Amino acid sequence: MENLALSALQLDVKLVHYSVYRYQIVYQKFDETASGEKLARKVAYELQRVNGFAVLTNLGNRGIISLKPISQLVIDLPQLQASLEDDGKLELDSGEEQQQQALQRLVNQDINKAAWKLTQDSQGKLAFKKAASGNTEIFEPSHSARIKARSIYLEAFCSVQLSPEVLADGTVLIGLHLKHSLLAKPDISLQWVIDKRPDWISSINKVRHRYFESGKAPLVAEFLRVEESLKGDSPLPHLGKSLVEYHHEKGLLSVQQLTEAASSSLIKVKYGQNEADHVASLVEPMFDFDTLSKIDSVFLNNLAKDLKWSLDDRIKVSARMVKGLYLPNFNCRLIPVDYQNLKKSSLQYEQKLRFANGAKSSREQDVLRYKAFGDMTRTQVIPLIIGKQNNTERNQRLLCDAYQALGQLTKTELPPLKKFPAPVENANELDARLHKKNPTNAILLIGLTGKSDKVAIRDTAFSYGLATQFMRLDHRANVYSPSYFNNVAAGVFSKGGGQLCAIDDMPGETDLFIGLDMGGVNVRAPGFAFLFLSSGAQLGWQLADKQQGERMQDDALTNLLEKSLKTYLRSSDGVLPRRITLHRDGKFYESIDVIKQFEQKHSVKLDVLEILKSGAPVLYRREQLADGSKKFCNPNVGDALYLSDREMILSTYSGAELGQSWGDKVSIRPLRLRKRYGETSLEVLAQQVLILSRIHGASLYRHPRLPVTTHHADRFATLRQETCIDALSKMDRLCPVYL
Repeated sequence: MENLALSALQLDVKLVHYSVYRYQIVYQKFDETASGEKLARKVAYELQRVNGFAVLTNLGNRGIISLKPISQLVIDLPQLQASLEDDGKLELDSGEEQQQQALQRLVNQDINKAAWKLTQDSQGKLAFKKAASGNTEIFEPSHSARIKARSIYLEAFCSVQLSPEVLADGTVLIGLHLKHSLLAKPDISLQWVIDKRPDWISSINKVRHRYFESGKAPLVAEFLRVEESLKGDSPLPHLGKSLVEYHHEKGLLSVQQLTEAASSSLIKVKYGQNEADHVASLVEPMFDFDTLSKIDSVFLNNLAKDLKWSLDDRIKVSARMVKGLYLPNFNCRLIPVDYQNLKKSSLQYEQKLRFANGAKSSREQDVLRYKAFGDMTRTQVIPLIIGKQNNTERNQRLLCDAYQALGQLTKTELPPLKKFPAPVENANELDARLHKKNPTNAILLIGLTGKSDKVAIRDTAFSYGLATQFMRLDHRANVYSPSYFNNVAAGVFSKGGGQLCAIDDMPGETDLFIGLDMGGVNVRAPGFAFLFLSSGAQLGWQLADKQQGERMQDDALTNLLEKSLKTYLRSSDGVLPRRITLHRDGKFYESIDVIKQFEQKHSVKLDVLEILKSGAPVLYRREQLADGSKKFCNPNVGDALYLSDREMILSTYSGAELGQSWGDKVSIRPLRLRKRYGETSLEVLAQQVLILSRIHGASLYRHPRLPVTTHHADRFATLRQETCIDALSKMDRLCPVYL
């Protein structure tokens, strides 16, 4: 394991104890509905603005810390008035979590200043900006030489994002995340799309501001619609002025931008849960892969070929782009990572999946060889085509092929499909038919075309307690390969109550795994893919009340734990689980006291593990060739690097699993695991995550990067946002409706 490394550098000094200036915030006027932490962050930002963007941040709800004395101590805004009181000096301890996070924010700000100097010295070869994550991004300001595909509306830039990580021992890692950023060309606004490509409007999902406040990244919003009859200079009753007048007062736009905005279309956008008016010329369309696939698939195909970039090149290019970076306030440089205090490991996962008749494997797709561990409980699979014009012999044959693929999974022989029900045109016709006769214990295998309203059809089926598996009937002919039908069949099988495989001998004492995800942005709805046994069997999902912010309220968490345990006890004849492990998708902002109280009440031990799917530096293996040069390649499954005894970076994928065409042309994104509570070792918790990432239920050829607990919770949270809750509540909670 000596050749395992991170795509990262580190500071040449340790910040285990670092002296800063401390101040206390005294509020005179503030928003009493805002959280203390949010208010303190706002004060810190405003203090930066009036102090020449000094390196400072908040410490908790009432404190401000700075690397140098602050000269301007007063904030006087219409909605926020506060002053600072000098509180002497404080020695930050990198081993204390709150101070560790504050120190990390200070380092991040100084990286931004270092990037400014680096780009100034690059003679125009480099530029920098603040990314949406808050981290600094250094990029080449011209179209990447690696990207041969060109368009009139889009450019691709090579960029590297720097993410600092302060470890408990004071080591500061700087993760290097290299990628190609796809951005609209400077003269391409949403107004250009409205004027030149109006047919694209329905495919634009997000827009980005073409202006920003100093020290902040441009805001991103969800695009809703164009307000046909209004312009930027149209008076808006709720504002008492036009948007041009509003932006003129804000002072962030140039004269040219204000002039263009006056005659530009008014649009509706959404920030979190809040709708707002904006001006089309002041935002640019965001061209992600999904949008490009709809508006310019030919260009996307050409672009995708160019985006293949070997990990070996990525590592070398990212190091070159940050060479010479110097943090002026911390007075330090970047050096190679010292791995002496970072433990490395290779976790085992082989032969942990069990199929029919005791057969074992490491891949879920081997169900095609061995048959499924447990057969379906739903007794009917009913094929249904949406649209009379689609009721063709070809489309019936496609559904028959999917049904035949289902036969490869089942231990019992399936009855033949004798005839197809008459097609329905839409959700209303489906509702009328099911109202007359609702098939019992059935799953619908539904064939769709482009204009079918999938959401309405699914909600209708859910309202009658019917599981659904959708299948497109309008793909190109070469899409319908055996692997396509096998994946459709796997979805039918899992939603029909079957279990493709079981987990054999799960490490540790956990009998019940719970996956928690907070859906939404501002108002969040937790979705629980909540009961997975140590055998990998899912016992159900739960709904919870909507939550405000990123933290689930104490009573909601208690209620979900109680319901989870109650459901488990039904399956175990009243025998308590030896241990429960809670997998939190993202950071665990909830109360540990709730966990402790639950343990005491039920005499059951819990572990809490954060599973962070983004932000971890890339893991790679390095080899020394015969000529003395180094070669870098993707990690193996199970490769792990410990940041501490409570935190680890884990690879659940390998390049080999992605196949020959992609395996060495992309970098595998590892998971970051952080143990928040419990007695089980991090190594055992990580092994559990690794094994749980090997199963999915409806994707035989690509297992999830996440463990099935949080992967399904994430999918469920997405489903909950787009489906009718009344209809969803009619579904059997043992059915993985979100697959």
